[in-house]
Amino acid sequence: MVVVFNCKDNEDLDDELPGIEEIEQALEDIPEFYIKESECLNVVLVELGTDSVEVANKLRNSPTKIISRVVPINTVVETNFESIIEKVIELSLEKIKKNETYKVNCVVMDNKKIKCSNTKKAVINELDKINLCYNEKNPEWIIQIEIIGNNTGLSVLKSNEFHVK
Repeated sequence: MVVVFNCKDNEDLDDELPGIEEIEQALEDIPEFYIKESECLNVVLVELGTDSVEVANKLRNSPTKIISRVVPINTVVETNFESIIEKVIELSLEKIKKNETYKVNCVVMDNKKIKCSNTKKAVINELDKINLCYNEKNPEWIIQIEIIGNNTGLSVLKSNEFHVK
């Protein structure tokens, strides 16, 4: 799971510790989780031993002040164009049925080499070849690509499972 903290006046480290404390309080009854710093300031990764959608919803519904965005992640790959496309296609084939609709969201937090527009275009082109239908306005599925430095989190979630805090 990717968790992004509010950034105020570039006081970078001031928000991470209270943000981590908010995560720990909200998830105190979750048996297995590990909070890991990322290459980006004010962004942490939460590794889970359970369903990331359920935990993300629990975190979103908790009273927090510093957490601004929570994104469930199915898998993490090395940040390179080919790996991202390959894994997104694999996840999509596992979850999305032919003729179901999807939308692609992409966020780059720290990487100058990968461009969201190129990544989205490549994913759409590949999924079009296997009869999945792109629908920006009312998709059944959301493909989320979170590029965070050398790591990229990927999710393929039903639209009703994907809510950003």
